Amino acid sequence: MGGSRRLVLYYMDFIELVADVSFRENLQNFWKYQADDTVKDLNLLELALAVHPNWTLDVTLSQKEANVIWHPVMTEVGMCLTFNSLYAEFQYMRQDMKWIPQPLLQCHYHSGQCYVRVDSQSTAVRYFVHSPYEISTAISNPTGEVLPGEELVIDYKVVEIQASPSVKGLRTEQRRCKYPDEWISDSIRAYSFSLCQMHCRSRMAVMFCGCRPYFHVKGGKK
Repeated sequence: MGGSRRLVLYYMDFIELVADVSFRENLQNFWKYQADDTVKDLNLLELALAVHPNWTLDVTLSQKEANVIWHPVMTEVGMCLTFNSLYAEFQYMRQDMKWIPQPLLQCHYHSGQCYVRVDSQSTAVRYFVHSPYEISTAISNPTGEVLPGEELVIDYKVVEIQASPSVKGLRTEQRRCKYPDEWISDSIRAYSFSLCQMHCRSRMAVMFCGCRPYFHVKGGKK
């Protein structure tokens, strides 16, 4: 193999690693680029966005009048496209554009007409289904992977749980939980279990390495 071809493969591996980084699977593969000055000053977030295919999936909703807007987000399991996610703001990759929250899709679970259909057509897609008030993190397991020609049908049973309003008057140490409006930090003005985990890992990276990983779009500070 010629030297130029080896160099091409070397940088192709780097680009693939940047766009498809995984906190628990391939993060350690960056070690071979740590002394390479040619990639030292690259904006990895912009690089991941630039090489990602510019396409979205067709979505059919039971809420006929609603529109789906896909947002590019950088997660601890690589770059993803997401919709109907309020907390995608904290992983939003378009740093040149202001995040504009969209109304969440809603339907009554007793209606029998509450569904979302995503058509991936000839493309293999891995799905992560989670609450609009959560995000995908390093410990998230994919809901399913659909290959071309396959169909995945998932039925959900809804269980609604509400706490008494007086619970919020307790200290967090007493109730052992936080509410969404009890902010994690100035850069993450919300709370969820996954956001808290991401923020803790981001702060640890700053503590031990002196910098925040590019796939932690926000966080790392108090």
